[in-house]
Amino acid sequence: MDNFYTATVYSKDAEVIHMYNTLLGKAGFRKGMDLYFEHHDGSAVTFDEFRAAMADANGVDLDQFALWYSTPGTPTVTYSSSYDAVIGTFSLTLTQTSQSDKTLHIPVSVGLLDKETGEEVVPTVILQLTEASQTFDFPDLQGDVVPSILRDFSAPVKLVPEAGAEDQTALAFLAARDTDGFNKWEAGQKLYTSLIFQTLEGQQSETTLDFVMEAFGRTLLDKATTDYSIQAYALTLPGDSTLAEQMEVIDPVRIKKARGAIKQAIARKFQTELTTRYNELTEDMKDLEFQVDAESTGRRRLRNTLLEYLCGIKESPEEQKAAAELATAHFDNATGLTDKMAALSCLASMDGEGAQARDSALAKFYKDANGDALVLNKWFSGQALADLDDVLERVIALTEHPDFTMSNPNRCRSLISAFAMNAAPFHDESGKGYAFLGDVLEKLDGMNPQISSRMAGSLIQWRRYDEKRAALMKEQCERLLNMPGISDDMFEILNRGMK
Repeated sequence: MDNFYTATVYSKDAEVIHMYNTLLGKAGFRKGMDLYFEHHDGSAVTFDEFRAAMADANGVDLDQFALWYSTPGTPTVTYSSSYDAVIGTFSLTLTQTSQSDKTLHIPVSVGLLDKETGEEVVPTVILQLTEASQTFDFPDLQGDVVPSILRDFSAPVKLVPEAGAEDQTALAFLAARDTDGFNKWEAGQKLYTSLIFQTLEGQQSETTLDFVMEAFGRTLLDKATTDYSIQAYALTLPGDSTLAEQMEVIDPVRIKKARGAIKQAIARKFQTELTTRYNELTEDMKDLEFQVDAESTGRRRLRNTLLEYLCGIKESPEEQKAAAELATAHFDNATGLTDKMAALSCLASMDGEGAQARDSALAKFYKDANGDALVLNKWFSGQALADLDDVLERVIALTEHPDFTMSNPNRCRSLISAFAMNAAPFHDESGKGYAFLGDVLEKLDGMNPQISSRMAGSLIQWRRYDEKRAALMKEQCERLLNMPGISDDMFEILNRGMK
């Protein structure tokens, strides 16, 4: 396999390989691989030779598909649909646009779900979009359907509805019922995002809220699935950084507040169901040996996701105590570092009645690490990413910890870079987070300019923020640029950011 990876690493990489697998199917892809190794094992090859092997092994023409290698940017596929109840035919029209002068060969995986029952009436089929616009008909249907388009992300394209705005009813349907894990997750993410931004703007829609709750509830209560990882991802809200990318002017504090409000609303509505499912998974895992197979990993991921929701219910002293006790039990009984870190992440953000449990867990984790560098890095990061009002003060104190040193790149990243990713405290309107990073970079640049220049990247996006934050970030950039003896690495990054 070494030759194969050598040949693909500098191409459009996994995107094109994934599409070959979609176009030809697993059996066809394997035939192509066998022929490829038969002809080229041990020699340097081009992607044209790889494509030829795939084409020859399967008796197909892949010349048009080869345009993917030379087409820059991300193509867009626009879709529209209609259902003719008289003849029972659903029609799906796909239109492509890209920076290529010629039309691409785009494999689009589609499945159809009955609009009334959610039953999958047409399993996944691969539509070969080879023209600028094509209409695909699905006859002999007994009722209207909801299309699940671009299943398993069958091609690296932007999929947009012809109508412009997403149909939230269809998104809710897919988020709750789709049998394709990727599309189920994607539909849910769009719904969550819409509701979070509505909340951020003070214009929350009850309809969108109902859609979110229905999708979350159906996913949570789905006991038939064995793909626990997909279930966990489908229950997880988009992160602060993902949401920030969709804002013209980023307001990290409002993002955090709105996301937190939705997360807590979900947790409170489904507290009983979350607790029941968490306890079921805990019981199922009680006597199992630690394993790293997909099912075991997914089960742990789902349980950790449920823990995070449950530990977010902590407004009253009684709730703080209950959340701390749950996270502590999870922490104490963890059989692997992933579970222990999931619990520690929850505990690190505890205050009030949970503060003692937080401090005890942090002390125990540190002691159990026994000086292991990688584990200690996680200990530092967990505290830097905590959701506490005084997290900056805690990070500053940790820079004086005996196990922290600026000269160790990984240790420095585990604390300083992690704090810079904790958007709300780092971007506090006071500018204290920016000033702290500026102080660190001033000391770090002489020790390790490669690391300091990378960390400086957290300051150069100042144009994306409001006027006050932008001015404070820019002030730190100018301060560092005027620093005597600034390294060429950091000067290059900051100077580019100021232009």
